[in-house]
Amino acid sequence: MGSVATNLHKFLALRYCCQGALSLSGTSNNSGNCIIKRCLKQQGLAQRARFHAQCAAYADAASITADDNYATGNELLEAAPSTGCKPTLRQFNVRLQTALAAEEQLALTGDVKALGEWQLSRCVPLDRLDELSWQTTVRLQSCRQIEYRYFVYVEDAAGNKQIRRWETHFKPRLLLPCPEQQCNSPVDAFGIANPLENTQSQVHRGWLNHEAIVQLKFNGEKMFQVHDIETFDPQHVQLKIVPVEQSSGLHVEYSKQLYGRSQLQLQPQFGVPYTKGDIVIFHITLPLEQMMLQHFRLECYSLDHQLLGSATLNAAQLTGSEGLLQLHIKSAQRPDETLARLRLPYVLVQPYQYSPLDFKTTYAHYWPRSWPNLDVGHRGNGKSYIAEAPQERENTIASFLSAHAHHADMVELDVHLTADGIPVIYHDFGLRTAPPGKQIEKPDQLEYVLIKDINYELLKRLRIFSVINGKVFEYPAHNAEPRTEHRIFPRLVEVLQQLPKSLGIDVEIKWPQRRQGGGSEAEQTIDKNFFADRVLHEVIRYGCGRPLIFSSFDADMCTMLRFKQNIFPVMFLTQGETKKWQPFSDLRTRNFMAAVNNAQAFELAGTAPHAEDFLGENAAQMLQQARDQGQIAVIWGDDCNSKERVQYFTQIGATATCYDRSDLYMPEAKQRAFFNSSALLAEFEGQCRI
Repeated sequence: MGSVATNLHKFLALRYCCQGALSLSGTSNNSGNCIIKRCLKQQGLAQRARFHAQCAAYADAASITADDNYATGNELLEAAPSTGCKPTLRQFNVRLQTALAAEEQLALTGDVKALGEWQLSRCVPLDRLDELSWQTTVRLQSCRQIEYRYFVYVEDAAGNKQIRRWETHFKPRLLLPCPEQQCNSPVDAFGIANPLENTQSQVHRGWLNHEAIVQLKFNGEKMFQVHDIETFDPQHVQLKIVPVEQSSGLHVEYSKQLYGRSQLQLQPQFGVPYTKGDIVIFHITLPLEQMMLQHFRLECYSLDHQLLGSATLNAAQLTGSEGLLQLHIKSAQRPDETLARLRLPYVLVQPYQYSPLDFKTTYAHYWPRSWPNLDVGHRGNGKSYIAEAPQERENTIASFLSAHAHHADMVELDVHLTADGIPVIYHDFGLRTAPPGKQIEKPDQLEYVLIKDINYELLKRLRIFSVINGKVFEYPAHNAEPRTEHRIFPRLVEVLQQLPKSLGIDVEIKWPQRRQGGGSEAEQTIDKNFFADRVLHEVIRYGCGRPLIFSSFDADMCTMLRFKQNIFPVMFLTQGETKKWQPFSDLRTRNFMAAVNNAQAFELAGTAPHAEDFLGENAAQMLQQARDQGQIAVIWGDDCNSKERVQYFTQIGATATCYDRSDLYMPEAKQRAFFNSSALLAEFEGQCRI
C-alpha cells in the first residue's frame, strides 16, 4: 500500500495529465488522447477507466468541463468553506477470500458522484495489487459519511459490464468522516461489511444489464430417443456445452441439483455426469450483441472420457422466451450416423426493459430470522367460488382488506396479463361466461375463455359464473358492481396503490404448467419475458416501500424474476408430492427437496411448498433442511385451513402459513399484524427507485 504522500504525488501528476488532455479536448481529441496514453504509461496506471474516473473528479473540483460519461465528483464543491470540509484523497483497500478469474475485475460504487451514485456504468474500478489484494484512491469530501459497495464484473467486447457477484448486505458499507490529513485506510474484506457483527460473507450474483441468459434444461423424463443403446446409453453419459466462438462476456456454467451442492459452477473437462432422473441445467451468459451470432456444441462423453457424439445449436434457434430444441446427436466416429435424438427445453432470460436498476440496496435475500411465523391470507380472505364462501369475493381489494382487518401479515394474490398487456388479479387461467341476456341453467351452456385472449375493457364487461356442486351461480361483472373495492379483476396497480403499506403482498405470477401425463393447464401465447417485465414494471413503480415477494409454480419464471431485478425476493411455488393433482412434467416441481435444490441453484429466497408434504413425521426435519440452506418456506394449501393446522405449521418451523379465512383461523392471541409498525416499514423505503 502506498503512503498518503505517494498517493498525493500520483494525484499531482494525474492533475497535470488531466490539464493537458482537457485543454486539448476542445480542439483535438486525438491530441488529448495521446497525452492520456503518455501519462498512463508514465504513471503505470493499468486501467484507462480508473484514470478517466479520477481525472473527471479532478476536473470537476477544479471547475474544468469533463465528459458527462464519467463521474464528476460534484460533491467536492458542495461543502461550504466555513465548515472546513475539504476534498481529501480516500484510499479503498479490499482483500478477497479467493482470487478472481483472469477476465474478472473488482470495482466499487457508492452514494456520491465520484463513486458513480450506485450506477454500474459509472463505477470506480480498482487496481490489482496481488492475487487477493485490490486498491484505488478517490478524491472525496472528508467530512461526509459515504455509503459504498464492492462488486466483481467482466467487460464484453463492446465495453459493457456484466455483474458477476456483488455485496448484498441490507445496509451498505460506511466510510466515516475524518479530519483532514488523518483519514486512515482500513482493509475491507470482500463480502463482509461489518466483521464485528457478522463474519459470514454475503455475496450474490448480479442482475442482467447488457447480457442475456440461456438455460438448457435436462429436467424431464424421456428426453432422449436412442437408436442403439449399446452405442449410446443416456444412463451413462457426460454432457458438456462448448461455445464454438469465444468472446468476452460469454460464460458457461451448470447446476446439477443435489441437496447442498446445487450452486452454479464451471463445467468439468469431460462434461457433467447425467442419468435419467437427474436435473442438470446449463446456464449460459452472453452479451446481447453476440446472441444471434453464437453457436454451441453439445458434446456427449462416455464415463471413461471418450467423445461419443455431439449436436450443434445456435442462439438463432431460440425463437421465443422458451421452447423445445430438437437436436440430433451425431456419432464422433461416423459423422453421418445419428446416435440419438434429444428434445431439449430452453429458456431465454432478457434484461428488464423499462429502467436500469442500481446497487443502492437489495431485498432479494432480506427475511430476518428474528421475524415470527407470518400469517398470509390466501387470495385475500380465502376462496370464494365454493360453498360457504366468505362475503368478499377472492382476489378483490375488499377481500385483501378483510384479511388485513383480521391481522393478516400478508396476502397472496394471483396475476395474469390480459391481451392488451394489463396485469390483473384473478386465480384461474380462464373464466366461465355467457352472452348478455342468455338464460343459463346448466353448466354446459357456459363458455370458457382465457384471460390472455381478452383485452381489459372487455374483461370488465363479461358475465362471471361458477359451478358449485353441479349448480350454476352468477356473480356481478366488474362493471356491474357499484362497490369499487368488491369488483372482480382489479388491476395490479390498483391493488398496490390502495392496500396499506403495512400489509405485505405475495405476488404469484400465473404461468401454465405441462403435466406429466401430457397436456398443459392452459394455453399461453404471451411472451414470457414481456409478461415478467410488465408485472415487474408496476411492482417496482407502485409496490415499493412494503414487504413484497414474488412466487410462481413455473421454475423458469422464478429464474427470470431473480435475474431481471435485484429488489424483491422470489419463491419457487410447488405442489410437491400430492394425491390431489397430476404431477407436472418438470422434475423440479415433484417434491420439496427438488424445489429447495432449485432455489439454491439460482439464489431464490426459498420455496412455497404444498402443505400435504408436511403432514408426516419428518416435517420439521424437512423445514430445517431448507433453513440450513438459508431459505424460507411459506406453506400453503387446504390442509392449512383450521386453527389447529395453523398452530401446527408454526410449531414445525414454517416461515409463514398461507390459508383461507383469516377471520376464522387467525390465532386468537394475535392483536396486530407484524408489519403494522412505522419503524419496521421504514426499513422498506430503500426499495423505491422513483
